[in-house]
Amino acid sequence: MWVARRPAPPGPSLTLGVTRLYTAAVLHLLLLLALAAAPPPTTCGQRDDYGTALCAYQRRNFAEAEGRFRAIVEKNADDPRTLRSMYFLARTEMKLGRFDEAQTLFIRIYALDAPFYHAWSCDFLLGECRRAMGKE
Repeated sequence: MWVARRPAPPGPSLTLGVTRLYTAAVLHLLLLLALAAAPPPTTCGQRDDYGTALCAYQRRNFAEAEGRFRAIVEKNADDPRTLRSMYFLARTEMKLGRFDEAQTLFIRIYALDAPFYHAWSCDFLLGECRRAMGKE
């Protein structure tokens, strides 16, 4: 004689796995909400040329950022902010779709300070410029 059996309720390992998955999803959602509510890091309180240029970049005002970074780079002062300005000028050129100009700046950064070039991932960005220009 055949007797229908009810399936056994889920065991503790299955319940524990679902609970962990649910907890992870809730924590991930809370993290995303916290990041969305947090203001981005900013240098907009600084009044020097570099801080003002970086503020324009962070606010996505790339035309202003380009002019300000270019002015710092053209001074060619022996100051770490000059190299950082060159980096952000290259990033700004990328944002504006001027990948050839950005590529030239990254190559110049390498010639001036190879450790900076590597530490700030300029090699990756140079590759992105080349890929955008179809020169993979």
